[in-house]
Amino acid sequence: MEHLDITNLLIPKADWASPDLILYEGEDKLRLTLEGAIQYSGLSSVGGVVLGFRMIQYAVQLAAGEQSLQRDGISIYTAFPGRGAQDAFEYTCRAIRDSRYCCDTTLHHPGAQSGQRGQFLFTIRLNEQSMVMTPTNGLPRQSYFEAYRQAQDSRQAEGAWRDEKIQFANSLLSLPPEQCLRVL
Repeated sequence: MEHLDITNLLIPKADWASPDLILYEGEDKLRLTLEGAIQYSGLSSVGGVVLGFRMIQYAVQLAAGEQSLQRDGISIYTAFPGRGAQDAFEYTCRAIRDSRYCCDTTLHHPGAQSGQRGQFLFTIRLNEQSMVMTPTNGLPRQSYFEAYRQAQDSRQAEGAWRDEKIQFANSLLSLPPEQCLRVL
């Protein structure tokens, strides 16, 4: 079986909206990138990686404005157990390693979209501010969930599931955080 490089299926990097995130670790200014997050995680959960990166970007944008924000001042409480989002949270703020990440798939909010398991529901705490976020309506598309369910039952459907994850990632890559996420 030939190995498919899905990085060629992502939109060109020149078209990525808001590709960087600035956080601090002590006095050190860190420029974290979407490309770095994708390389850190790999491509099997690329939609979740970009979603997690966008969550942190938007939370920092809302909470810090022009102020610097320490990466260890960020914690995440979520109902979404996706590995890609977890990797993005670890890459950007080391939340899992430092026990500032908690996933509870039983959490529910009427304004959050249901995922494959749990909801796309994220509470991001930055220093003393908390915000509850979810993707905007229509992200991911309904076909994303249908492809996931079919891929659980059929090896032949795995290609459609991969394509939906790439489409979700491309949608998120093309939009700045404030256009692909909403605060509940």
